[in-house]
Amino acid sequence: KLLLAAGLLAVAARADRADDLVSQMTLEEKISYLGGRGMGTYPDCATPESCYVGTVFALDRLDIPALLYNDGPQGFRDNARPGTTTAFPSGLNIAATWDPEMASLWGDKMAKEFFAKGSNVMLGPGLNVARVPVNGRNFEYMSGEDPALGATLVPHVIEAAQKHKILANAKHWVNNNQETNRGSMSSNIDERTRYEMYYPPFQAAIDAGVGSFMCSYNKINHVYSCENPETLLTDLKGNMGFEGYVMSDWGATHSPSLLQGLDQEMADSNYMNFDNLKDTDVDKIDEAVKRILRPFIGVGAFDLSEDERAAQSIYNNVTSDDHFQAARTIAANSHVLLKNDNDVLPLDKDFWAKESLRVAMFGTQADDPAIGGQGSGRVDPAWKPSPLATFSARAEGAEYGVSSDKVTYLSDPESDDDIEEMKTVAADSDVCFFWLSTMSGEGGDRGSLSLDMVLSQ
Repeated sequence: KLLLAAGLLAVAARADRADDLVSQMTLEEKISYLGGRGMGTYPDCATPESCYVGTVFALDRLDIPALLYNDGPQGFRDNARPGTTTAFPSGLNIAATWDPEMASLWGDKMAKEFFAKGSNVMLGPGLNVARVPVNGRNFEYMSGEDPALGATLVPHVIEAAQKHKILANAKHWVNNNQETNRGSMSSNIDERTRYEMYYPPFQAAIDAGVGSFMCSYNKINHVYSCENPETLLTDLKGNMGFEGYVMSDWGATHSPSLLQGLDQEMADSNYMNFDNLKDTDVDKIDEAVKRILRPFIGVGAFDLSEDERAAQSIYNNVTSDDHFQAARTIAANSHVLLKNDNDVLPLDKDFWAKESLRVAMFGTQADDPAIGGQGSGRVDPAWKPSPLATFSARAEGAEYGVSSDKVTYLSDPESDDDIEEMKTVAADSDVCFFWLSTMSGEGGDRGSLSLDMVLSQ
């Protein structure tokens, strides 16, 4: 009872503070929160490409700091300073762990880097259920094919992340289950199916206190997601009880959609601007601004100490060995679909200690492994250890980077002669490793599930 009472008091205090701030704003200031100021526009950035991906400027006279959004669901994407953040495993890796502790570790370490980089909105996690197997962004989504799995894991990510005084963002709301033609296609889904199959991970995020949602590019039942009153007002803010705010995906706004349930256009204000909204019912404007402010107040993003603010900078190198090891641990725990015919594994110390050891490594991925998918969710790592270098060092009992005559590497075959060479090497080896990968990304779906089409990637 005491915890419940304390929680209710905190909610009331948060609401009172947001009410007080909004009561002091001019109409123009209020509407400035309903749209972004573009990508690369934060005043403290030296060049546009060095800035955060979404910005709402600070309102200094009311001591409200800037709202600084950044990709993405696998770590802080900083293309201007690659290698200064950790490339964490994907959301799909988290689903594959089936482990709430790994979900918490993932959310905790990523959020620390966002905070240190000065961002107060982490644009993740991605929650969509994998309805279309070739969806280019399936790698981003932590539900896999199972809404119950996503609903079980997502609270641990939200709670771990928002402890670091930043907002998490549940995306992409909703039924954004393919990338090809995402800006024009319609996901036609009845109410019962939405609630039973597609909403559970999002409901779990709401129940965990997620501060923000992102509406998607697609249409639902022929109405754009970011102006769909059924999914935004009736479902999300009504039946599901979401009290935070809804931002659009970048460029996913098609009209001044405040009355349809959109609170904030990103990354610009082409529609949600003063000229279009100045005659709108001010109570509706106030409600949207309060929805935006309350979550930030609730996680403490508006109450950073001077030392905390001074330590934050997008120029910081925030990756570390601790975070690299956390990423490695999560990745290792996601390897659950592993066959072990004839008990070949594990390759123990005695195996690696053999004087006559011969190991074959086949495939370009052994030397240059794929790291994550493409698009806004991609993070360039500071260091990308290769299987070839790792196994070579193991064969020599030495540190990483040492080559070994015991390991033979052949890249992807391009001719029958290459395949014959592989056969010859394999016949003379104690064990052979074949390294393959697939690749997908934002903006388009995979052509098929075949490895052949992406062998060189």
